[in-house]
Amino acid sequence: MKIVVAMAAVGVAFVSGIAARQQADPPFDPPEMVHVATGGIAFRPLGNFSRSGKTRTPRPVPMTVQGFDIMKYQVSGAQYAACVADEACDRVRTVPPDAPQTGVSWKDATAFARWYAKRTGADWRLPSDVEWQLAAAERYGDSGPDYAVADPGAQMLASYENGATLRRDADPTLYAAGEFGLNSNGLADVSGNVWEWTDGCMQNGELAADGTVAETEPYCGVRIAGGVHRAAVIDFVRDASVGGCAVGLPPDHLGFRLVRGK
Repeated sequence: MKIVVAMAAVGVAFVSGIAARQQADPPFDPPEMVHVATGGIAFRPLGNFSRSGKTRTPRPVPMTVQGFDIMKYQVSGAQYAACVADEACDRVRTVPPDAPQTGVSWKDATAFARWYAKRTGADWRLPSDVEWQLAAAERYGDSGPDYAVADPGAQMLASYENGATLRRDADPTLYAAGEFGLNSNGLADVSGNVWEWTDGCMQNGELAADGTVAETEPYCGVRIAGGVHRAAVIDFVRDASVGGCAVGLPPDHLGFRLVRGK
């Protein structure tokens, strides 16, 4: 009986070992990572806000964001192609292997993260919008107007003008990874012409008299993409330049990079 039990235990261990190896089966070389230290940001939620029935822009509020590890480069064409070959990701726009994978929706980016987590046994996910802002550092752009501007029409015009200034001219060219250099955190191509999906949701709510958010309700059918300015884009849209941008000027390209959990 003892021999049978021992053999059964060995068999279970053997099968478990195979399962573990199958799960931790990286489909490509590990991506370069950057650690972003815990730090403070001035966060302004993106969405539709009002006070006393009139459209208003929220006031930025200070916030501490815990440190995290994030990909140095955006997910590449070669990396995304591995997910397609594994039949875990949909086929999207074909790009050079060393270029950022663009033409992807939030749903595509999320599918890639889930697949990569399963293949490596690590916790891979999209960054939150506050994490992305902290990671972007000096390349983060906020197109919102001065919250103290009273006239709603003036706020909308100021927001559009600020976004246009940050964005410069639309640039449909897709560049190789690294063309836009590194920011102070060591991340490549932040706020180039590829906007990056985050897990942040568009917000709808009411503001208090001081411009801070009093009540808010997330609408997660629209997700926040970070770039030279933030944009709120419908989660299944792959090319916001031709439609699907709910708030903000439309991005030139949509791509993503992942955060690795502990």
